[in-house]
Amino acid sequence: MKIKISRNIRKYLIIYLALILILYLVIEMVPRVTNIFETTQILEPGNLVLTCEAEGYLVKTETISTSEETGSIEYLVDDGTAVRKKQKVVSVKSSGLGSDASRKYADLMEDLKGYDGIASGERTPISGIFSLTMDGCEKVMNPANLDTITYEKVKDLSMREKDLSDRSVSAGDPMYKVTDDDKWYTVCWLEKSKAKAYSEGQQVRLQLPSGTAAATVRSITKEEKLYKIVFSSDMYYKDLASTREVDMTIINSDRSGLIVDNGCIIQKDGKDGVYVRDKNGDYYFVRVNVIETDGKESVISESSYIDLEGNTVYTVSVYDEVLKNPEKALKKELKEEEKEKKKKD
Repeated sequence: MKIKISRNIRKYLIIYLALILILYLVIEMVPRVTNIFETTQILEPGNLVLTCEAEGYLVKTETISTSEETGSIEYLVDDGTAVRKKQKVVSVKSSGLGSDASRKYADLMEDLKGYDGIASGERTPISGIFSLTMDGCEKVMNPANLDTITYEKVKDLSMREKDLSDRSVSAGDPMYKVTDDDKWYTVCWLEKSKAKAYSEGQQVRLQLPSGTAAATVRSITKEEKLYKIVFSSDMYYKDLASTREVDMTIINSDRSGLIVDNGCIIQKDGKDGVYVRDKNGDYYFVRVNVIETDGKESVISESSYIDLEGNTVYTVSVYDEVLKNPEKALKKELKEEEKEKKKKD
């Protein structure tokens, strides 16, 4: 059954929809148009945080302990516990059978053949974090290999995380892993446009899935079109022992000061500055000290700063009103200065 809509109702419906569309356009466009016609900015205090998203890989010293005999196993500490060197962390009750390592971990142990981080026994070979997972990448993603780890090598890695917890164990099976948390590394690869924001020795913060850790840029190496950046850290990270690949945010700057649009900053006589509005509505040039910029906004010093020549420079203050796009103001001021110079001559 078709529902007939009268001509009048259709007319009002069209008008109603048109009004909704107009209202939407007003809400969306008015703020943008208003912003275009804004000619000044009020300086307010704030923070400028420079960040970069990256895919990182944790590189750490990891020792895997295998069982010396076949039998039932009891875990004496919980996964994620900090342990001391030579601490007894598992107890194996022998069944009297001398079977070889089970096939359950054969592929992982094959990847670790020749790795000097393999130990055996119920007591920990090193101090660190006790864990019951391994992924077969412990040999490659080791601090000793930091300079030889490449993007292609990492992309080809097969990270097969396996749970080591079990009620029984065969001789030669991996029982647990201990990760040294005194110093660990994170490796990532960035394009040149992003990598140029970093330098060796620079202090940063790594925002990881389970927390944030302070770190230092250890090295930057060019690899074809990408740059390999290695960060070192000695900070506690909750999931260090159980994590290899992480989505992270690199926080390389978090500076506070007065926030200004870059379009307000102009150079006069080789010095950065802005045009500040006085009580009479006139604008005059004031030098500024750019602390940090993200390309769109900058954080600048307030009240005063010391320039490169060691001179004290009095600069802008909070709530100063500065001119956007000050090119015309600069030209006008330069012309006036030229006139004054000619008069003196």
